Amino acid sequence: MRQIVAQIPHGFQTGHAWINQVQIRELTGYDEQLIASTQNFFPPFKTSLLLARVIKEFNNQPPTQQLDPLETIRNLPVGDRIALILHLRKITFGPILHCTIQCPNCADNLSIDFPIDSILQPPQTNPQTTYHLKLEDYSLQIRPITGADLENITLNQNTPNLQEKLLRYCILTSDPPLPEILNTQLQEQLSTKLSEIDQQADLTLNINCHACNKTFQTPLDIEDFFFQEVTSRCRQLEREIHWIALHYHWTEKDILALPSSKRKRYVELINTSLSGESI
Repeated sequence: MRQIVAQIPHGFQTGHAWINQVQIRELTGYDEQLIASTQNFFPPFKTSLLLARVIKEFNNQPPTQQLDPLETIRNLPVGDRIALILHLRKITFGPILHCTIQCPNCADNLSIDFPIDSILQPPQTNPQTTYHLKLEDYSLQIRPITGADLENITLNQNTPNLQEKLLRYCILTSDPPLPEILNTQLQEQLSTKLSEIDQQADLTLNINCHACNKTFQTPLDIEDFFFQEVTSRCRQLEREIHWIALHYHWTEKDILALPSSKRKRYVELINTSLSGESI
């Protein structure tokens, strides 16, 4: 089974150690089935559940000995979670993302392929648990937005001023105390600072349309992209299970436990043998 040590751009502190490396494994058929079965879940919850399953170690320390994988993933900065999804996609399905994007200028559909490495942010040089920020007359201590923050927001979607509420999650202290309602300028300045702290959280692609020769930017929601990609492969997963069981007489349980890459390799070997080619 493929495993890699993924460098996360921000990291977090536990005890006296700064955790910035996470060992993850590629998906199995069981993981793919989980993603498909939770398609009605909000993405932050799906990301937490999936990453907690594929984590092997934090900084070479088994999570069973030190850290609870689910709670640790929930409390990671959003950009670190996105980085792990990108690494997971890379080792499971390959290093190139294939997507279709509509040009906002001419409405032409563009087929775009780009390497995952091109959108992975490098490790930060001086990440911190909290950051000091001076906004207008306020001195703030803030932290990055986490997966737990996004989960809480999705559970309160009917609450007014969700963006302001999300920002307030990240404010640890304020001197003097902030007003009951944050004005637009304060919100914009705080959002800008949080984006600087966690640049991996906001993925934006610069694209040139060959049809109209216009350049535009478009956000990339990598969590939504990845989950849709896996869900769309579920029909293929069923075919692969059927094909391997038919020829090898393995149980569905055994086939689902295979890493995705190994399962596909067995399908290729079966097809090669049936075609009469040498293996």
